[in-house]
Amino acid sequence: MNISLRKANTLQNSINETVKGIDFDTTVKINEFQDAEQEIARTAATFKTNLKRRDALTEALYEIRKSVSGANTQVSIDNRLADVAHLEKQIQFYNGLAGNKVREGEKVVAGRLDKIRNGKDDSRRSIYGYSDTVDTTIFTHEDLKDFRRVVNSAKKQKQKLQDEILELNVQTIIQLSDSTEAILQAEGLL
Repeated sequence: MNISLRKANTLQNSINETVKGIDFDTTVKINEFQDAEQEIARTAATFKTNLKRRDALTEALYEIRKSVSGANTQVSIDNRLADVAHLEKQIQFYNGLAGNKVREGEKVVAGRLDKIRNGKDDSRRSIYGYSDTVDTTIFTHEDLKDFRRVVNSAKKQKQKLQDEILELNVQTIIQLSDSTEAILQAEGLL
């Protein structure tokens, strides 16, 4: 059976959920009115059946994962995903820079520093928390515009890559083995 990478992803999630839901009870509560050996044998049989289901589903899961991995490499989805991750880092970093304030003007900085230098009342600074420094950023209006341009460009590139990945996930086909197909149909996952 042939399935798209997108369907393969859905199947992998469904398999994982099914495996999580399988009961692997290994203890038996027996009261005085039950046949102990019969109850132990029933629980052991259920455990063995569920263990076989789990093992079969796990085999199917990893067969699909290997096929998906090979297909991702073949059509370069893995490289595109790395590029998307890189762009996300760039967007995050440059968004932080773009949120800064514009640096104070040269005359404003010089005036504030002059005021600090010529201030006569040092006790007022220490009592009222006046600072003896001038704080300013290093960025001009143009710097902040450049940061925003980088962010916008990276967002467009990221969206283009994500569209390509989606298209490839729908178009790229992998083949399930007959045994995997049978397991998934028996579980109601196909």
